[in-house]
Amino acid sequence: MEQIDLVYLWVDGNDHEWQLSKERALVECGRVPDRQATAKGRFANNDELRYSLRSVEKYMPWVGHIFIVTANQTPSWLNTDHPKIRLISHSEIMDASLLPTFNSSAIEMSICQIEGLGERFILANDDFFVARCLTPDFFYNSEGLPIARLSRHIPKKQSLYMGKVRRAQSLVEEKFGYACPNPPHHNMDAYLRSDVEACLEAFAEEAEATRSHRFRAEGEFHRSAWLYYALSQGRAERRIVSHYGAAASFVEKLGCWLRGRYCCESREFGLHRSGLARRLWRYNPALFCLNDTERTTDAQRGEMVELLEKLYGSKSSFEK
Repeated sequence: MEQIDLVYLWVDGNDHEWQLSKERALVECGRVPDRQATAKGRFANNDELRYSLRSVEKYMPWVGHIFIVTANQTPSWLNTDHPKIRLISHSEIMDASLLPTFNSSAIEMSICQIEGLGERFILANDDFFVARCLTPDFFYNSEGLPIARLSRHIPKKQSLYMGKVRRAQSLVEEKFGYACPNPPHHNMDAYLRSDVEACLEAFAEEAEATRSHRFRAEGEFHRSAWLYYALSQGRAERRIVSHYGAAASFVEKLGCWLRGRYCCESREFGLHRSGLARRLWRYNPALFCLNDTERTTDAQRGEMVELLEKLYGSKSSFEK
């Protein structure tokens, strides 16, 4: 299988100049965007990227180029001379008229503009982490097609995020006749660049409208459409994430239930909930997301950093 690249979206929300830019953009908008779109947790920098990269080097050393897409910012600790690392400014992949942007969905619509990005790539946020050794076949099947991991749980409660996911589902169903109610698992996802480009071309009007939104808004074109499009074309393998992993036998499932410890492929943990370390141990995921929201306190962010230091305390070659 050919090289698999890794793309991160990252921002240093603690940077004073970036904060001023954000405030100016809010004034220019002439309105107050959705609270979820501007919450501190969406932009706060707790060095998650440092720990995420440590987890990648430890458990996925086979990744090729690592592209870090950012608002012309550089982590102070990052070894920019590392042969795998390349920082990508928003201005390299987006038109100047669309900048500055504070909308991850808008940035994602331009990911394929990264020069040198390979056909196979994994897209990640800085709060995604790898918890055990993974091989490329965790992300791509024997035919080289991406594995589209979807959540078993279908939320009934409406949110800004779920509204966009449901729109992506509806758009793909209307145009290609493929219906899938399951949302993405919200973690590292694998793609084929050619299929993402084909999806963006098929929904060019929706993608272009989303690029123009400087803050997240309702009705945007969401990247989950890339997964649904690939599935509609037979260009991905559908996988529903469960507590037990993809190929667990009945005996293995029973053992997990008796021990009270599972073996998930992917799990999202809200930082605002208590017992983070206990929950991480119980679900034992291969990939996990630590979701910082408007309900997260600074004390809970501090607990997260302590946990990450315990899990990934060794410095990686990606650091100075």
